[in-house]
Amino acid sequence: MKHNKSMRIGLIVTDSNQAIADELILKGINAEVLVLDEGSLPDHYQEVSVFMNDSKRFDLIHCIGSTIPLMFAGFVSTPVLTTIVRQPSSEEIDICSRAGNNCLFVSAHGINGLSSINLITDSCVPEKDTGPYYNTIYRRIIQSYNREDHRPWGFYEVLCDEHAGHKIKRITVWPGKRLSLQLHKKRREHWIVVSGQGRVTIGKDEIILGPAESADIPVGTVHRVENISDAPLVFIEVQQGDYLGEDDIIRLEDDFGRV
Repeated sequence: MKHNKSMRIGLIVTDSNQAIADELILKGINAEVLVLDEGSLPDHYQEVSVFMNDSKRFDLIHCIGSTIPLMFAGFVSTPVLTTIVRQPSSEEIDICSRAGNNCLFVSAHGINGLSSINLITDSCVPEKDTGPYYNTIYRRIIQSYNREDHRPWGFYEVLCDEHAGHKIKRITVWPGKRLSLQLHKKRREHWIVVSGQGRVTIGKDEIILGPAESADIPVGTVHRVENISDAPLVFIEVQQGDYLGEDDIIRLEDDFGRV
């Protein structure tokens, strides 16, 4: 099978998880692999540091079975995906919860204590044939981080902004993520769902929207959308008003500490 040259993946795996790296390469993932001896993980800080320091040669770094790379992730701009393969210790949970916005996670099993970390999907890693699963996850992350309009909840694409009085966006929200609870002083919005399912807050009301369903957000109304499915939520946002700048956002609550 030919390697997929469109993605360059840096894999950091513990020796007990090397079979996963072997499968990904067999499935065509273009990867460079660093294997850590699980019995002496503290001895690997230097080689992990070197691997991470040269991260710009990768589109994404994927760590399987170790949280050590997260200690260096804050010094690189490359997105870092971590697969949590077992119930983490309280120290490991703390490391994960303090990770930056370029750090995302998937879980191999139902694991407790992960509500504060940036899980990219609510579904667990399958026990077999993980190649297609990770290929999809890799593409999703790289697509997002290659865009200037990346946000910690997903990304958006401006479809039309050349006419006065309105702007049209295509917005993608990752599974389990939600936008800030916010309002706009100078614009109203109309949302129509393309795919996925979202919980929409408008003032004191909550509604569930699926494909082809829509909602209107008047000027000055508190609102939020949350992806409640295990697939990306995609919707079209039509803004109307005299001013449509990105700074017309008043955040009341935000999962990512933004103001």
